[in-house]
Amino acid sequence: MMSIDTQPAAQAVEALIHQYDRLVFQVIYGLTGDWHESQDLTQDTFLAAFKAIEAARQASSANFHAKAWLMQIAANHARMALRRRRLVRFVPFTALRKEEQEERDDDELVGERPAPVQPAGYGMDGAAQDPADLIAERDAVQRVMAQLPEALRLCLVLSVVGGLPAHHIARALGLTEVAVRQRLSRARKLFQQLYLLESGEAISDGSSLASQPEAHDRRLTLVAQSRPAMAMSL
Repeated sequence: MMSIDTQPAAQAVEALIHQYDRLVFQVIYGLTGDWHESQDLTQDTFLAAFKAIEAARQASSANFHAKAWLMQIAANHARMALRRRRLVRFVPFTALRKEEQEERDDDELVGERPAPVQPAGYGMDGAAQDPADLIAERDAVQRVMAQLPEALRLCLVLSVVGGLPAHHIARALGLTEVAVRQRLSRARKLFQQLYLLESGEAISDGSSLASQPEAHDRRLTLVAQSRPAMAMSL
């Protein structure tokens, strides 16, 4: 069986979808915090991958790393979405009011859409947990993530959720490996501090921030929710 490095573009991207569909969604959702937007951006990521994979493989040759390359595309799509959100702030208020009225009219016809709920136990290593507690913790993590500077949040999500090592994150973001490690260290410390404030957990002494990195990384994975596999025709 041919590897992704040598398969025709359509087959290679189909293989990437099979392997990384959920992971791409998780990374994008970890950055944007929007479920429906993340679904659309996941589709966009794989369409962009289909268009660019031949050029990427030729440019990288033997150094082509499919997962890191795909995570880079996903991160770029998420960042563009976040920039578009910031631009929305400058839209005239009258235009927003008109759109809100149209949305309300649609909702009255269609009815409320049920919000997606993370399945009990997802990301908890099989440990039993009350679904209400799980959702509350997920929401707390999402609020904390939203407070992180984008540069730190991006590195943290690619590391913890995407599972990329520092040198692949560096290549994806155009940074040095030292810079990535520094950002990850700052991101973890800031995440831990903000999470403790958000959740109301007490800090007995300064060592607690460094003694529980795995627990906070586990909590961070709660920003990534399970979802059905995506079907695409290329």
